[in-house]
Amino acid sequence: MNAELKKEIMAVLADKQTGIDPTTLSDEDLRTYITLMSLKNEHKNHKMEYAVETVRDRDNGGADESALADVLAMYGEKGWRLKFCFTDEVGVESHSATVAGYTTGTNATINEIVLIFERRVE
Repeated sequence: MNAELKKEIMAVLADKQTGIDPTTLSDEDLRTYITLMSLKNEHKNHKMEYAVETVRDRDNGGADESALADVLAMYGEKGWRLKFCFTDEVGVESHSATVAGYTTGTNATINEIVLIFERRVE
């Protein structure tokens, strides 16, 4: 670590009365402390906004990768990041038919992927 920079950092730590004796910190400790403070301050006093998007599964029940990629790309271009996603069972789609006393039918669960996006409000 640059000697001038280290001297300046140690002076700031001493002035802030952090309870940390800067003379006991190694260069690696100082780098770690600076990184932690930077991360802590990065999210301080910032408001976040959220958006929710759903993508329905294909008719065969599989995930629609193309639609997912499109949604992710669209939100990514606008500065959003994917915060969380889950699968939601929307309901049951059932069809039945009766012919000459014989009944046949299908019963399928419809799922959708729920995507929750986040971005910082400037």
